[in-house]
Amino acid sequence: MPAPCSLRRPRRAAAGASAALSCALLACAALSCAPAPALSPTREPAPLRSVRIADGDLDGEPRTVSAAEALRDLDDARYAFEHAYAGLDGRSPSPSPLAIARAQGALRSRAAWRPAELARLLHDVFAAPDGHLAFGHGGRAPLRLAATPPPAPRLERAAAAETAPRAAPPRRRDAPPRRLDSPRRLGHGPPVELTRSRDGVPVLAIRTFSSAAAPALAALPALAAELRRAPAFVVDLRGNAGGNYLFAERFALALTDAPLCALDEREVISVAAAEGRANSVRRRLARGDVPDEARPRFVEHLAALERLAGTLRARAVGRGAAAPRADLTTRGAQVRGRAAGPLEGRAVFLVDRGCASACEMLLALVRQIPGVLVAGQNTRGGMSVGELAFFRLPRSGVTLSFGTRAFRDPLGDFAELRGFEPDVRLDGADLVEEAAALALRGAPSGPPRRDARTSCAPR
Repeated sequence: MPAPCSLRRPRRAAAGASAALSCALLACAALSCAPAPALSPTREPAPLRSVRIADGDLDGEPRTVSAAEALRDLDDARYAFEHAYAGLDGRSPSPSPLAIARAQGALRSRAAWRPAELARLLHDVFAAPDGHLAFGHGGRAPLRLAATPPPAPRLERAAAAETAPRAAPPRRRDAPPRRLDSPRRLGHGPPVELTRSRDGVPVLAIRTFSSAAAPALAALPALAAELRRAPAFVVDLRGNAGGNYLFAERFALALTDAPLCALDEREVISVAAAEGRANSVRRRLARGDVPDEARPRFVEHLAALERLAGTLRARAVGRGAAAPRADLTTRGAQVRGRAAGPLEGRAVFLVDRGCASACEMLLALVRQIPGVLVAGQNTRGGMSVGELAFFRLPRSGVTLSFGTRAFRDPLGDFAELRGFEPDVRLDGADLVEEAAALALRGAPSGPPRRDARTSCAPR
């Protein structure tokens, strides 16, 4: 039986791939396909291990361990990175043998290691400039150590907000706000909300792309079809930390009929990657983070990942208990817009440091659409490695969280940790109204144009 596929985003691949990896190699449906992706082993086969976390340990209490136990957990961490971490392009997914040897020496120098101390040591050994990579532990006093610190808030913007007048002119309300909400609110306000500026410009706030908000996000293509005919509109993405890229891509493709360069992608195919992603889904379900109406989608996704892990494990055992890692690479792909014609007006996408992951992936597409401006501040810079997997080291309970897919902006303008730079910087007291005014008039000297690409061929 072919392996079931991940439900996180549509696959773009070509024929001739092994049925063992068919979940990652579905035929292109309704999309223009890239050249055949390269599926190449990136690590020598290693003895097969299981990284599946028992249900009762997903957020279990960590414990102090001996030096010998800490050394074994270090080796398990190295295994997880080597066999599941996508890593940044051009960088090894795991530290050098010298770095591992130094960490081993440090662990032997002490008789016992508390969970927080071990998590910090692993952070120092494995950290990379990756906005998704994190270390820590669960329990009564959970710890999370990001591989890179969060960006500092802009003090001048905070000061402007403090000194801004409290009373604002009433907003024009030709129609009441349309709230496309799920029963459980995510963050501040509903996941999707359509309002208007004081000048009547439509303002669509998209606050998340999480699959937990699927009922609200399913309406995005219809909203895009409505907005694209307006002379001007704003898409407010501030604070959108990402989620399921499928919702973001569908929204972008509903704005235009033009062909767009898809993000380059490299996905890790291994038992460890599938089990780690399944751990992440099971943890969300166990925590109660998923609304009741979204649970069937998560349960289906989890079942697909666990079947994939089982299929890959069975094939590895059949080869003599070896667990190879392979990277599925797709570059130069094109996706065609699904709208009836080009974008008719001007769209301003309002962003800030809260826009990350799938939010930034959306920008990678819409920045190619004529008539789109990106305004506000730099985005967070956490897009390069996604599709999170979760691991718990069995002796200490220290946890690792990292991405199993690597992405690259097809225009080459994105930098991890720096993010996307806006076309127009906005830093006033009422950014929505500034963005709406910009949508009406355009940039003072005309919209800045990025270098046009006539081909999505690999650079």
